[in-house]
Amino acid sequence: MNDAFEIRDQRPRLSLIAASLCSLGLFSAGVGAAFLLFVAAYPLGLISAYPAPPAAATEGPLGFEEKVADVDDLYRGVGEPMQAYLERLTKAVAGGMVHYWTEGDSWTETDMRYTRISAFDNYLLWILSFRPQYRETLQNYEFVTPRKGLARGYGFCSQVSKIVYSVLSDQGIDATIYSVPEHTVVVSNGNILDPDYGVFVPHTLEDVQQDPSIIDSYYAQFGPMLPLLKKAYGQSWQSLGTAEDFDSVRAYEAKFERLKWIPPLAFLATGILLATIGALLRHREGLVRLVSRRVRKSVRSS
Repeated sequence: MNDAFEIRDQRPRLSLIAASLCSLGLFSAGVGAAFLLFVAAYPLGLISAYPAPPAAATEGPLGFEEKVADVDDLYRGVGEPMQAYLERLTKAVAGGMVHYWTEGDSWTETDMRYTRISAFDNYLLWILSFRPQYRETLQNYEFVTPRKGLARGYGFCSQVSKIVYSVLSDQGIDATIYSVPEHTVVVSNGNILDPDYGVFVPHTLEDVQQDPSIIDSYYAQFGPMLPLLKKAYGQSWQSLGTAEDFDSVRAYEAKFERLKWIPPLAFLATGILLATIGALLRHREGLVRLVSRRVRKSVRSS
């Protein structure tokens, strides 16, 4: 008889725990699913994480020509001559990117909505961009990962140079980014690659420093910019960073690209686990009821 009372006492407790776990599990799974959709929306192409520049910038001399459909297309083909490849890479990146800023040709706070890491791109870095120690970097951020930079679609000459540098570095092709206050270019195999203008100059940077007029024919279509470009090329260029620096930044980008998936997946997995435990407890409750009925029958028959 005491066993029957003990089983009966367990039923409300099991029922309450099971219902609570199922409810909590469904809620957590729902949050996880919604969160996962939010994180996946940009990679899946469901939304645009960054605003598009105005048509005037897109159609200008440094504007958009043709989107790079596949980053793999930027890599060197089998047997492709090095100079022909470097020129193709320079023009392809230039054509798929827009050089645009809201005020003049320098970054201001009005550009932040274009250059800050978007919450849809990586909400973790977006949150960090509000902290004082990260604000300057993450509110005017340039990607080293080619796919990320090309997906955003616009940037300074330093941004497109980082894309070209990374593509070359991935293939073990020697490349260095050089910069002066007015401009940034990539140097590879004794050639100058200017993916901002889409210009390939088959001369060394040292040669052009000595005689800036060398660039006249290569930048002929950008006549109004020639005085500024010749001034830039006549200066002493400095490397923008070391290979170790860029490898470190790219690893940082890759790490946060992985980390952003963990919270939504954790919510989803936790929800499924809790709901499963709740369902098992309900099943156990059913067994308890069955045992209880048999015990009562046994007591009556005795």
